[in-house]
Amino acid sequence: MSDRKGGRAAEGQDVRQAGDGDPGCHQHREHRCGHPVGEGAHGGQRRELSHFGVKVAIIEPGYFKTFVTSSAVISRSFQDAWDKASPEVKEAYGERLLARTLKAVGSLDKMCSQDLSLVTNCMEHALTACHPRTRYSPGWDAKLIYLPMSYMPTFLVDAMINWRNPRPAKAM
Repeated sequence: MSDRKGGRAAEGQDVRQAGDGDPGCHQHREHRCGHPVGEGAHGGQRRELSHFGVKVAIIEPGYFKTFVTSSAVISRSFQDAWDKASPEVKEAYGERLLARTLKAVGSLDKMCSQDLSLVTNCMEHALTACHPRTRYSPGWDAKLIYLPMSYMPTFLVDAMINWRNPRPAKAM
């Protein structure tokens, strides 16, 4: 990563740690990408590598239309997981939760930006600029929703996410 002569590294949310969340879970961007854990991992790498002259740029994109965010792929993944689940799990979560989740996944295509150049422009800037930023947030949803959420208290973010999402059938 460094040639010990002032190298540079551009990082996306691909670095994962234990407890980072299920990579197959595409219901929420902040949980899918492990945003708080990913941010902590990158912050640690950034500070650690700075002693060797390496600058780490953190790129935290919003939703972009890719194969990973395709509603067909995500719906198939949810349906496969549901089909493999035990009867006890199906009873605890209920068919209604699956139906509402699949409906919500269907609306992902409308939320996704088609302009991937926003992300690649951030990568280019991080790698070629004389003074790159520490963090990049390509996409309006990243700037206006996810970045502010990363600074909010955890209990508030959890409340916002839980308020919007369907509850399992046997939830307390």
